[in-house]
Amino acid sequence: MKQETNISLNQFVFSLSQALDLINPVLADHHKRVAYIALRVAEGIGLTGKAREDVVIAAALHDIGTLPNHHVANKDSPAFILRSARFGFQLLQKFKPFRVSANIVRFHNIDWAHGANQEMEGESVPIGSHVVHLSSCVNGLLDRTKPVLWQANDICAQINEWRGTVLMPEVVDAFLRASSNDSFWLDLNAADLLRLMSERMPFSTVELDSDGLLDFAELLAQMIDFRSRFTATHSSGVAATAGTLAQLFGFPESDCKRVLVAGYLHDLGKLAIPTECLEKSGKLTAEEWHAVRSHPYYTYRILASITGIEDIALWCGVHHERLCGNGYPFGSNDSGIPLEARILAVADIFTALAEDRPYRNGLDHESVLAIMGKMVENFELDRKVFDVLVAHYPKLDRARVAAQETALGEYRGFMEGLVTLDLSGARSAHAAWKQHLRDYLDGHGTLARDQMVSHRECDLGRWYYREGLHHYGHIPEMHELEDPHRVLHELIGALVDHSEHGRSDAAEFCYAQIAPISEKIVHLLQVIEDKATRTMAEQAVVPKFINDREDFDLQCA
Repeated sequence: MKQETNISLNQFVFSLSQALDLINPVLADHHKRVAYIALRVAEGIGLTGKAREDVVIAAALHDIGTLPNHHVANKDSPAFILRSARFGFQLLQKFKPFRVSANIVRFHNIDWAHGANQEMEGESVPIGSHVVHLSSCVNGLLDRTKPVLWQANDICAQINEWRGTVLMPEVVDAFLRASSNDSFWLDLNAADLLRLMSERMPFSTVELDSDGLLDFAELLAQMIDFRSRFTATHSSGVAATAGTLAQLFGFPESDCKRVLVAGYLHDLGKLAIPTECLEKSGKLTAEEWHAVRSHPYYTYRILASITGIEDIALWCGVHHERLCGNGYPFGSNDSGIPLEARILAVADIFTALAEDRPYRNGLDHESVLAIMGKMVENFELDRKVFDVLVAHYPKLDRARVAAQETALGEYRGFMEGLVTLDLSGARSAHAAWKQHLRDYLDGHGTLARDQMVSHRECDLGRWYYREGLHHYGHIPEMHELEDPHRVLHELIGALVDHSEHGRSDAAEFCYAQIAPISEKIVHLLQVIEDKATRTMAEQAVVPKFINDREDFDLQCA
């Protein structure tokens, strides 16, 4: 097998985009359309080469951060939107070719606000973020049930109305120029939208060695597993077990790594399964079970579109097939299942039985082998692979446990990183607000009076009441924050009154009194961050509620 894999970046990007569309079929092709709009707007503002490609990648993957937030009821809330963008940033930055795009995704829902938000959380907001923001807005205004040309003028009018407030003026102007002809709008409904994009902007090719391919596989595995802390380590356990089995079979190192990659990717199609179904404590309904059975099919279809990993796509697609022919989704039998897929099947079931699950503790050595032995006798699992498992059980179990402990640590780090982004964002919002107030006193800027006077309407106040209390209300210092913040804005009220009546010395005196209160607020936010990260680490374990779902473990692992 190949030591290195040359893959066009667009195959990576749009395989991921296709996986995202599985989450909500109503949004089918949503990411492709946003990417196409972003491409045309990026052209209009003069972006070329890698800079333009990074924007298109970000647009194609801009919703990737919604995966771990599936349980949020109000997906239009500012808290959900901001948190999802941070999740997306956390995920994408782990894969080197996506790192610039990750930062674009991080800020892609930030309003222009007459230029006030050119910096967020201590960093400059990339112009690409504003391009993706506009592109998502345009796509959101499209009604797929109506002729697209009939809607064009109204959409352009609305986008122009948001010029300067929601959207960056330069980006709006570029969009209006790009969308001035019918072909722009008709392209959005074209069946070959990917080809149209490739014609306008050939994507670069990335040369990945086995480690680079593993980085990509780990990104996808985290997309799958981080939807729920119940499943945060499963793919890592399967990958480690499968890779070790391949070594024990004497596979060359490069082949072992491809089996390892397959272990990370085997459950990609589970993105099509509602998380509520995967976390359900009772038995699955017939409808839910049929949804579960679809996941290896979707895994195969997504991965098969990437040139260079066709073998991995096949192994993943048939890992639920059985030698007796009663598996799914293709109904393959003994002759149609490669050895690598048989290894993957054994690794998947072994991991599912041996790991802790939300509805039971992991089974012991004897129980695992007894259950799998029956499957061998029923011609469901390969005897040779099972025999290797039996002979090397301690080694394989150590590999599984070590990999899952590492994955759990990464999950904790991921969640702690999100906490840091949340709280550092709150501190940055406060610091930015202080600068806006200073500019106001110096006559260099304006702020709405209600934002300055009301402790609920400033940037920190909106975060506190809409997102902060929801996520961190269990921390006492979060509640201690409210009084000094309210007092601070009472002082600001006096400051504004003095300023508006020309009493500049009195206004400056009020501003000086604000400093120690501001320092206390920043200190409390730091304490909240420290406690929140510790709590997150403690909670990143799998709670259990005992129930009989062994059939689920065996059949869909």
